[in-house]
Amino acid sequence: MTTSAPPYDLLAVPHAGITFAVRGEAGALARLRQFTAPFYQSVAEPSGQLWELNLELTDEKAGHEPSDGSEPDHRAEFDAVARTLTVTCPSPRWLPVLGLRYTRTIVRTLAIAAGSVPLHGAGIDAAGVGLILVGDKWAGKTTAALSLVRSGTAALVSNDDVLLHEVGVGWQMVGGPRSMGVRTSSLGEHRPLLHPAELRAAAGLHPAKRPDKAFLLPGALTALGGAVRATGPAHAVVELVCRPGEPVRHDELSGPQAAGVLRRYLETSADRRRLALVEALGAPAPALTDRTLASLVGSLRFHRFTHPVDGWMDGFLAFVNEHVGFEGTAA
Repeated sequence: MTTSAPPYDLLAVPHAGITFAVRGEAGALARLRQFTAPFYQSVAEPSGQLWELNLELTDEKAGHEPSDGSEPDHRAEFDAVARTLTVTCPSPRWLPVLGLRYTRTIVRTLAIAAGSVPLHGAGIDAAGVGLILVGDKWAGKTTAALSLVRSGTAALVSNDDVLLHEVGVGWQMVGGPRSMGVRTSSLGEHRPLLHPAELRAAAGLHPAKRPDKAFLLPGALTALGGAVRATGPAHAVVELVCRPGEPVRHDELSGPQAAGVLRRYLETSADRRRLALVEALGAPAPALTDRTLASLVGSLRFHRFTHPVDGWMDGFLAFVNEHVGFEGTAA
């Protein structure tokens, strides 16, 4: 008696020239498709570089999840030469989330090796106007990005990391299926106001549970009135700076200041957590050549928006509407 082959999906990442042949339990495959859209596309035939991704539930403690909502133990085995990756864990809900983290590492590493520039920031596209928000931790990048997406016609391209690809004489933002962590303490700053019940409902698909933060998978933004886009043009960079007790202020940056911003927020690795996989892929660390730096500074506009801890979002939306050109974002 013969048995059929295990179910599999072909998920293509067009901008990276990679297709993942994903094998595993049908429910895990369905969730992975849902979690990675629109960044990965279901296809009938592979194109470009083919990777095999296996999502496997462990026999021991299968179905077990930590009671506190924390991430379960998992194992990842990979062979960069054979282009195979196997991710194993006991939780059906966590398995596709863990799997997509490793696929993102592969995609980002190879894209950076091909010349893409990784910035620690959020990318937003509003009707063809592309904005990148950069800043240190607690600067308000996620709050600002969500407010832009929910306040007007903008779509989120990427949260917390964005790849810049050179296209002709300009640059393009490329995103990926990374979850967005929203601090519950920030909800009063969001525009429109984001209520805890709304956030909890939208975050229901993500298995992580923390009292101080909710995690949104990219597609969950539609439940909050937002949209997600895989790519978008890049036109402007805004550095967010939080200065407690100081008033709202915005400045247009000079060429040397813009170059400093790019150097400051350039990611130092394709993935700071999965370093063994990055090393196995053999790609060089991200770098800004003089030519790339000159192209970015010459192609994009650079601003700095300084704000206090509270009560700054209306001023930020008005600033973006006037100085960046995002229609319909003024509060």
